[in-house]
Amino acid sequence: MKTLKLATRAGKLALVQANHVKDLLAEQGVQAEIIKVTTKGDADRKSSLRAIGGDGLFVRGIEQVLLAGEADIAVHSSKDLPYELADGLVIAGVPKAAAAEDLLLIPKDRPLEAVRAAGRKPVIGTGSARRRYYCEKLDADVIFEEIRGNITTRIEKLRRGDYDAIILARAGIDRIHYDLSEFEVRHFTAAEMVPSCCQGILAVECREADEEICALLEKISDEKTRQRFDIERTLFRSMQADCSVAAAVHAQIGGADSTSETADGNASLTLYALLDNKESLQKGTLSEAPALIDAALKDLGITE
Repeated sequence: MKTLKLATRAGKLALVQANHVKDLLAEQGVQAEIIKVTTKGDADRKSSLRAIGGDGLFVRGIEQVLLAGEADIAVHSSKDLPYELADGLVIAGVPKAAAAEDLLLIPKDRPLEAVRAAGRKPVIGTGSARRRYYCEKLDADVIFEEIRGNITTRIEKLRRGDYDAIILARAGIDRIHYDLSEFEVRHFTAAEMVPSCCQGILAVECREADEEICALLEKISDEKTRQRFDIERTLFRSMQADCSVAAAVHAQIGGADSTSETADGNASLTLYALLDNKESLQKGTLSEAPALIDAALKDLGITE
């Protein structure tokens, strides 16, 4: 096969993710050349995502490059995917997921208890309605302020005192191997803070008509991650929530040690969902996923 042109955003994390997929392709004997693309979401780094608006802020520009034939494949953070892909494109590759949970970072030299002792409420940096919803449930005595930028930029803002704490996805931290030793790190469980749809999962997109590439990308996919991706995306597409609304979807396949199965090998499935102020928790097995999705939609007030 020819050397593939791989489109990605140009940030540090995006390039780490793209190079991970490049390495997976190399294991299949296929080389890839990385092409950097500036998306609408990257062009404006100051405005809140709610202010910029639009579905697929970090994806549509890359899809245009694919459709124009300027790239063969594209690597996205799955949580950035729009509800529907551009016509003619498909997610053909879903490599093994990283951790899905969120982290609360607090400088060790400025604990939240000291902030409160000084007579003010801690300021938490997050632009996510989802994170605000869950964080406020755990601790209502805080103030939220918008934050933009990549991981390094956000942590630097925390370090210099713009915020008392920030919330970040663990997957990005792990992928760039960021040293968090100067921070107190609180891990949120899925029950405490349901992750964003497909958080921690990479999606490799290509043209549906490129059957040879589709078959190649299937080889670098992880079966369990693909199952989780499909379940979460199916539920998420029915929610149709914009970024101003608290929305979350997470499918936990297997138990905490990912080995919980029935006698016939049918893994357990726990499905978490949030839409605005409505929550759903469904438990069953992987074979029952369609019924669990339907039940979750009813809990969220969505009828199809």
